[in-house]
Amino acid sequence: MYNLSIFARPITQRILHSLAAQEPICLSLVGGPLLGKSVLLAHIARQLSASDENPAQVTHIRCGQVSPGDSLPQRPEGDGRWPEGDGRWVVLLDDCDRMAEWPAETGRRWTEWLVADQPRRGLVLASRQPLYAGASRELAGAVPYLQQHFLGLIDGEEAARIALSGLGNSSAEGQMSGALVEWCGGHPFLLDRLAHLLPDVRGLIGGQPLGPAHLPLLRMRLVAVYGRQLFDRQWQAVEASSGAEGQPVEALLRLLLRRLLRFDELSPVQMEPMHWLLVQGLVAVESHGYRLFSPLLTDYLALRFGAGGASVPASQPETGAVQALVEREAHRFTPQEKSLMLYFLERPGTIVSVDELLADVWQKPDGSVRRVQEGIRRLRQRLAEFNGAVGTIDNEWGQGYRYVPVG
Repeated sequence: MYNLSIFARPITQRILHSLAAQEPICLSLVGGPLLGKSVLLAHIARQLSASDENPAQVTHIRCGQVSPGDSLPQRPEGDGRWPEGDGRWVVLLDDCDRMAEWPAETGRRWTEWLVADQPRRGLVLASRQPLYAGASRELAGAVPYLQQHFLGLIDGEEAARIALSGLGNSSAEGQMSGALVEWCGGHPFLLDRLAHLLPDVRGLIGGQPLGPAHLPLLRMRLVAVYGRQLFDRQWQAVEASSGAEGQPVEALLRLLLRRLLRFDELSPVQMEPMHWLLVQGLVAVESHGYRLFSPLLTDYLALRFGAGGASVPASQPETGAVQALVEREAHRFTPQEKSLMLYFLERPGTIVSVDELLADVWQKPDGSVRRVQEGIRRLRQRLAEFNGAVGTIDNEWGQGYRYVPVG
């Protein structure tokens, strides 16, 4: 079971309001694997059917279960709350991408039925791809007044609230929230699974409260039990985006493995692939650019590309233990020092320019070089207190700075 409060975005109420109108609208929910399309459709079906004030007849169809010989849906008979054949009828079509797999005649019959003018019938189509792309382009052009709503990642403040809600009241558990939010990256599936992960790990350590020392164990379990399930589904979507469209997607992923991509760096050729990555929930948007939504995904993609023999950056050292140490000793860092250190930990061995640090860490893209120099000097002093256990920040003259992990 999923926690609806995580998947039910603010858009849900607007959709319900639109479907409650005398002439319901036609809309689509677009989002990548496990972003919550099916959860929202089930919720919409329950809400519309249970409404006493303005009920609707609901037909919920899962396209993956449709057979070629199946009859087209018919408006349900009345149940006493409205005369037979009257009232609003809302048709929910889940997994519309599967329509492309149907025999041509089956697809033609359903497309004609969907686009036919039927009074007081609303449509909600859920798909992994925007309906104006690929095999669904004809359907999107034929359905009148089709509105598209894109399901994305959950923003930082709401993600932090969700993560904190699953942690205990001890200060030690509270200190872990930053790492959990970073790992989940705002993805509703991973945030939802925290409610199962945290009790599971508490059980592994005998019911004791969790603390920063357990972050490596939490990370391992999150990846093994839930992260791999999500990342495999996302990777399948990447592989499915084959041909001319697939190459730019993979090229962007390789670039994002190395660093954040600023908004003004995106070329016209990269715009559609980047939008696709956003829709699939693979990429998050920061104040000045795009990045992979989670460091766990970064590790996964580095292994995937490496296993396939692709040309990728040198494999990044594991920094989980250092991050756990930084979180455990957070009281020894100022907020600015900690933010700067965590930024470098996400990019081990990668040269980071002064401009990137000003934009991403200080949130002052027009700030002075001196601000960064002073911040690096203070962080180096702080790292010296750990006697080399957390690595060093090296100068790369004329280019920026590089975090070099231990060993």
